[in-house]
Amino acid sequence: MLINIGNALNINWNIDYGELASDIAFVTNFEGLKTSLMELQQLLENILPLRAKYDTMPLPSQIDIDLIVTITLNTLFWIQLKLNGMDTSQHPIKYELVRIKMVMEEWQAVKDRDKRPTVDIAAAKRFIKSGLYDRYQGAARPDPSGEPVTKKNKLNEN
Repeated sequence: MLINIGNALNINWNIDYGELASDIAFVTNFEGLKTSLMELQQLLENILPLRAKYDTMPLPSQIDIDLIVTITLNTLFWIQLKLNGMDTSQHPIKYELVRIKMVMEEWQAVKDRDKRPTVDIAAAKRFIKSGLYDRYQGAARPDPSGEPVTKKNKLNEN
């Protein structure tokens, strides 16, 4: 079943509550839902034009878009079930949303690996080697000038 997304996003958000207008809790909840759906509509309007460029995008961008679309569609299905009065606590969509959340956390961990500091192994080896005891030279290796490494050098101000 194909849906023309361009026409599906043109929604009239002006709602006449009629007799339910006096129920403040209902109106408040519905307005919150309406606001969330409007934000979701804006997100989809921003993402859907990227379909034409999807194949030329780098893999990390493709993964980001796939995750956003997947969580969006599954959340919309969950909302539809809730609006129809179904119990979603035991529905498979609940487990699918949990699985998608875990995948999103794993993907975030993969992206964060690049931001972690790295160790310069060569510098660490030199640092450790210079501080180790050398049984042939005593406590520390002397400087080529013959003075111990631990002696402080004074600067000559000329």
